[in-house]
Amino acid sequence: MSHTMGIDHPSLIRDVLQSNHESGRPKEEASGSCSLAGCLFVSLLMLSGAYMQSYANGTIDAFILSFMFLFAGGAGIAVAFPGKKPELRVFLLTYAICIFVGGLAQCYSLNVFGKLQSTIDANTFFRFIKPSPPFMTMADAPKNFNSPLGILIWQQIYKLTWVLGFDFGPYTAVMFNAFVMGITGSITVRTAREIFGDDPWRLRRVGTLFAFCGLFILFGSVLLRDCFTTFFNALVLWGLVRWLCVPTFFNLLKAIVLTGFSVFAMAYLRFESIILFGMFWFLLILIWFIKERLDIARLFVICLALITLIIGSSYLISYFQTAKKFQEVKTEGYTGSAAAATQKESLGMKLVARQPMPIRIVMGSGYLMIFPIPLWGYLQPGLGDYMLIKGYHGIYQVLMLPLCFAGLFLVVQEFFKNQKHSLPLLFVTAYLLMNLMAVVATSLEQRHLAQFMPAMFILAAMPDTREKKSSAMVKRIRIVWFAVVLLVHAAWMMAKGIQI
Repeated sequence: MSHTMGIDHPSLIRDVLQSNHESGRPKEEASGSCSLAGCLFVSLLMLSGAYMQSYANGTIDAFILSFMFLFAGGAGIAVAFPGKKPELRVFLLTYAICIFVGGLAQCYSLNVFGKLQSTIDANTFFRFIKPSPPFMTMADAPKNFNSPLGILIWQQIYKLTWVLGFDFGPYTAVMFNAFVMGITGSITVRTAREIFGDDPWRLRRVGTLFAFCGLFILFGSVLLRDCFTTFFNALVLWGLVRWLCVPTFFNLLKAIVLTGFSVFAMAYLRFESIILFGMFWFLLILIWFIKERLDIARLFVICLALITLIIGSSYLISYFQTAKKFQEVKTEGYTGSAAAATQKESLGMKLVARQPMPIRIVMGSGYLMIFPIPLWGYLQPGLGDYMLIKGYHGIYQVLMLPLCFAGLFLVVQEFFKNQKHSLPLLFVTAYLLMNLMAVVATSLEQRHLAQFMPAMFILAAMPDTREKKSSAMVKRIRIVWFAVVLLVHAAWMMAKGIQI
């Protein structure tokens, strides 16, 4: 028995997973580091993205600053996670992709709309940032502004660039967002390491899924606060999973500190999300407390209690949150397509938002999994960068979800084979489902679900597609899932009166 009085070292979880795999698996493992082709890919993205942002902003300072953030982040990851190549790889890949897409978005917006940012939120945030002293402080934040911390964080970065003599422009905040998303990717891979142990293949998959996630690319290439909300939620998830895997007093203290720090930050970023942190701890302590005595009956009661808790709490805030979100979508005016999705008689309002809560939970979950409907709805000329990137994410998510569904199946399978060692995976699963239901019950905004997607990528790394059995299972799930997606689109066409 481990001296940590609980779950054994997380590498045993990896051993449990691997013990069920068929023989014939290739013995050589991926190192988790960037290959030569990967390094060239990252370098190409960095150079082209930095050049595009320099061109769009009319200053060479953008090119210089992009590499300053790259080296600072790489050095920070090397110090925080020494010798952990997957954590460094995901930072480099995520940051480079965000710099590249940020450059594309700014050049596109400049040529099509005549301004560097075509997203209303981005322009609103940038308007509050001061280029020179006196800089903005908390006291200067406008009353009833829902995310002053984001502006204050960006303002500190602009203070530094002002001291360095860099030209003022949106590129500074956008590149810092890319930096934050890269760090968040490293934290996500680290969380996966707590569960899977030193499994380079799975860690690499988590990093790749994170880096190419459309919503994370959006947060790192457009001036939005969601990069910060995703970062703080990833911190909390890491702290909780770490303590569940190795429940020492030090790890408990670390989880408490990370949660407290994140709660304070979220109070000035997205206040309504704070209630979820208490639910995370409730779920964590419950799983830890019953880890030696969990059976099917107790599991059923726990799931029923959690669903009741979520739906009950949602009733208290759903009307306020839904009205607020739909008002924001209309007034922010991301695009005509976004406004159409919230119109009084739209299909989304009829089939999801206007339904009783239990039906809304079911329908809304499917709505967020296949969004937008149709998938090509946001991929139209003339739309802003925000909508185009979300259009890419809709396709990305549909292609990625079969891995997540397979991961959910394997978590249940492993739980009945080895309850004790599968509890961290069970917690990640419950964490993801809890947040999915919370978002469906309140805002129905896909962007709000993104801050909990690191858990989704950890589950998606469960099936080892190098193995015949796992690969066959994923293929079967893909066939069923793509058939569902096609049926949903066929139903949409019928509802709209579109002839195929």
